[in-house]
Amino acid sequence: MKTLKNHTLLYDDQCPLCKAYTGAFIKSGMLDGNGRTLYQEGVRAFSGKIDAARSCNEIALVNTQTGEAIYGLQSLLAILGYNVPYIKSIGNFKPVYGFLNTLYKFISFNRKVIAPSRTYREQTCVPTFHAGFRIAFIVLCGIFTSLVLNHYASRLQGLVPSSSLYREFAICFGQIVFQGLLLVAVRSRKTPVFDYLGNMMTVSLIGALLLLPAIGLSHIMVLSGYIYLGYFMLVVAFMLFMHARRVAYIGAPGWLSISWVVYRLLVLTIIL
Repeated sequence: MKTLKNHTLLYDDQCPLCKAYTGAFIKSGMLDGNGRTLYQEGVRAFSGKIDAARSCNEIALVNTQTGEAIYGLQSLLAILGYNVPYIKSIGNFKPVYGFLNTLYKFISFNRKVIAPSRTYREQTCVPTFHAGFRIAFIVLCGIFTSLVLNHYASRLQGLVPSSSLYREFAICFGQIVFQGLLLVAVRSRKTPVFDYLGNMMTVSLIGALLLLPAIGLSHIMVLSGYIYLGYFMLVVAFMLFMHARRVAYIGAPGWLSISWVVYRLLVLTIIL
């Protein structure tokens, strides 16, 4: 593995995603031991050479000899392409670059709701709020969750009324509206509505992903519907735990976890 020397990434140490992949670059030898530095320290060290605001949205890679900085996808292609040149060539092919750059920004602008940290309110490397990417994230999570739940519901035949994709869409997106309107109604200035909704839909996404192994298992062996129901309840309990923890992380009012449960109980009552 060739090491790209004299280059430093400015990473957000309060972002689990950023810590993971920049750490992987160091461990793999793609970057040397000085290949990354905390965003705050990098801004001071390279003052006047980098765009501090842009670095919050797109990770900066600084050439420590020339002071030149590149950002976002270009940073990643520079590191990966140093070892495998064709990756950089393919990545810079216009249609591919357009797709990958959009995907990168989609993740970067939503990284604080995908993987928040306990120090959420103390963070300095916070991406600019991008309404388009946040709404897209919420909608895509809702669609994926609805599709998974619709498939999972068929494993519960005889225990709950038959489901339909339309019903699952209505339930999932209904909760987005329900929780969002409640938060707007109380005018909680401490909690941006889309920050909370992004975190809530990440919880839904994780819950849906946890259901996939059970769906896969159903194609291999026949199990009782009660087993699938029991597993579903365990996943919901874990989702409640995650929801409450994320609410605490972002400093949102604790009653949001209660209303999250109340909505689901209301839906269950209507269904049954």
